[in-house]
Amino acid sequence: MKNSPLLFLLISLVSVQLFSQKEIDEWSGIYRLEPYGKVSDSISLKQFYKIQKIVLDHDNSSSPYHLSIPNQWTIKNMVDTNDKKVLRAFSFSENVDDYQEFGWTDLYKKDAIKCVDGGNMFICKAKPNSTISLGNDTFITNSGVFGVLLHYGLFELYKK
Repeated sequence: MKNSPLLFLLISLVSVQLFSQKEIDEWSGIYRLEPYGKVSDSISLKQFYKIQKIVLDHDNSSSPYHLSIPNQWTIKNMVDTNDKKVLRAFSFSENVDDYQEFGWTDLYKKDAIKCVDGGNMFICKAKPNSTISLGNDTFITNSGVFGVLLHYGLFELYKK
């Protein structure tokens, strides 16, 4: 019985840690961009992009607490920091289905694809080596992370 307060404190600390863990952010990271089907031997720093969850600090910047904007990230080029876009998760509900336009609703329902939209581009995650239909074409996503940039075309991202 002497150890009861210590045991209670230990259980409390472990419980707080378990419940306070952040949701896993599967988008954030550094990626190398390659035009689809054109993996190059020469790698330029301009090919690297950072995706980061948008987080707002409270008034007290030293506070460990923060408020995340749900389902939004930024993507910026590692060399040209002015090359920055806000990405938002594709919507899926009874009223809105951003996946329908591409014929990917069933894939989304099976948790086989997730996408984010950046206005003139979108990026999706699927399992590596998945066959994806895009319009009248199909392609195999080698890395599992692919996207389309308006007036540029299909590209793949390789997470570092």
